Amino acid sequence: MIDNAEDLAQKAQDNKAGLKKQYVNIPIGDEEYGFRISGIGAKSVKLEKFVKYDEIFEAIEAGNDNGLESMIKQIIEDYEEEDEE
Repeated sequence: MIDNAEDLAQKAQDNKAGLKKQYVNIPIGDEEYGFRISGIGAKSVKLEKFVKYDEIFEAIEAGNDNGLESMIKQIIEDYEEEDEE
């Protein structure tokens, strides 16, 4: 069993090609979402998931108002560009 970040990072680097084909399921709200491991770096692991706009509205219309789709919709609706000075 790996018990420190350095050894975990080394094993990830050694197995980068195989790990980038793996998925991880993460529960958000009442649903479970599959994220692909899309990057293995020296300091971190990158997860990726594509969520189509149609999927956002289908999920919300189906009553999933606390899932990933609802969160993404809220982020987009609330976003206001900051002034660059």
